[in-house]
Amino acid sequence: MDFAPFRDFFQQESAPAARGKFLSRVFGIFSENIVQIWSEDERAPFKNLGRPTLVTTSPGRSSTLDFLFECRRTGRRFVVEQKCEIELDGFRYLTLTNPNQLKHHKKPAFAAFLAAAKGSVPGARYWKAGGQRMTVDGAILVWGAVTQEGRAAVMEETGLHDVIGLDRIIAECAEWKPEAYCRLVCDRRRWCEELFAFLDG
Repeated sequence: MDFAPFRDFFQQESAPAARGKFLSRVFGIFSENIVQIWSEDERAPFKNLGRPTLVTTSPGRSSTLDFLFECRRTGRRFVVEQKCEIELDGFRYLTLTNPNQLKHHKKPAFAAFLAAAKGSVPGARYWKAGGQRMTVDGAILVWGAVTQEGRAAVMEETGLHDVIGLDRIIAECAEWKPEAYCRLVCDRRRWCEELFAFLDG
């Protein structure tokens, strides 16, 4: 399924570059909240168990990711990293189309995330969330928008269990209209209106 309105809204050829920069920064403030709300809905395939931290033997070198998803159908658990780089480098990373778009992420947390996907690094499967130590069954990436070809190519190269487009998550929240999502949208709209009313004097 193609959720083109997400891409079309942010990337408009006739709009000034400042628009894309501004909107992507504002959206980035609360985009993780949208995923959290989605995962709390019974209709979502995964529920969030918190923020997972890799268990290591080296103090000060732990890596913490964005979410720990548990599949509602199977009970399998996956560490999750969200990357929603809308305007970065001229919208180069807005839509995931190939594995090369992941290569600019060099931080240890992302390396731990990819290791969890393949289970290729000793200890990469052991994580802690909510004070409990556990193993995970793999990793899931959340990206702004994802093509079907890009999803398949990234999963094949990285061993990720799934790649989920934030555009899809938003479309489902807009359709389901869970109370928390409606409240989030209403509050952020009101706060922005209040800010610009203040600036206008």
